[in-house]
Amino acid sequence: MITPKQTAINKTKTLLTTFFTDQQLSKILDKMAENIYANKPLKESFDTLIATNDLTASQMAIIARVENILQNDSGSTSGTPLTKTNAVLLRRLEPYHKDMSKKILAMKSARKTKAECFNQVYVMVTERLTKANITPALTEIKSSLTSKEWQSVRVNGAALFLWSKYGL
Repeated sequence: MITPKQTAINKTKTLLTTFFTDQQLSKILDKMAENIYANKPLKESFDTLIATNDLTASQMAIIARVENILQNDSGSTSGTPLTKTNAVLLRRLEPYHKDMSKKILAMKSARKTKAECFNQVYVMVTERLTKANITPALTEIKSSLTSKEWQSVRVNGAALFLWSKYGL
């Protein structure tokens, strides 16, 4: 039997990104569930998720390539695609985060166990991972980037998101 967490991992890798390993996605989902269970705001949770993930050398190289292409003549960067991407993701994820937090608070009030609450987070993540939800977010990410930033993200960060699956 496939667990709710493994279902969320599989759907993430099928519809959104192949950048992370199953183990990394498992840790991200656990941390997300923990943060929602603790009723932490999305911004704090999001920052924690990014900071706590142990990236491999090859993953770090991809991130560096995406970020380092924007050197202008003076040697400083003109902007960061990942900062813009994160801003779009935060804005897009906020309503889902609020809904999940309300549901988990209600479950805690009903004396559901922490494990039941975590499983519900995994189920809700899976329910929200749909092409209908992902397409507008990825389209907004693309439109938030300059042409040069987009080309860098598209070429150097192809593993970050499954752009081609959404015609981007």
